[in-house]
Amino acid sequence: MWEKMETKTIVYDLDTSGGLMEQIQALLAPPKTDEAEKRSRKPEKEPRRSGRATNHDSCDSCKEGGDLLCCDHCPAAFHLQCCNPPLSEEMLPPGEWMCHRCTVRRKVLAKGEERRKPQGKTLRRHSMS
Repeated sequence: MWEKMETKTIVYDLDTSGGLMEQIQALLAPPKTDEAEKRSRKPEKEPRRSGRATNHDSCDSCKEGGDLLCCDHCPAAFHLQCCNPPLSEEMLPPGEWMCHRCTVRRKVLAKGEERRKPQGKTLRRHSMS
């Protein structure tokens, strides 16, 4: 019974060139504007100073914004009254400023280097004979 039935073969035209599909897609696509192109571009970053990280936008002590004193050795930033010890504008040092953490870190590193340096002592080796 099945052997006598003929099946129709359907042939699909998969060639989309010259058809309406490109026109349909163009009509359905969102409009192209200069503003859309500008938004799609990555914003230009400000050039960074070499060797320095960007400082925080809020105080590392109280987490509030405002006028901040930025450490020149790490990204930390502080209000004058939040520094350890608190500072006034008259007490600001000229040039670079280092926060309390960096000051302590530098002192610890300096002490560690002093311990490693030989201080004129000679090493004596004991032989086990």
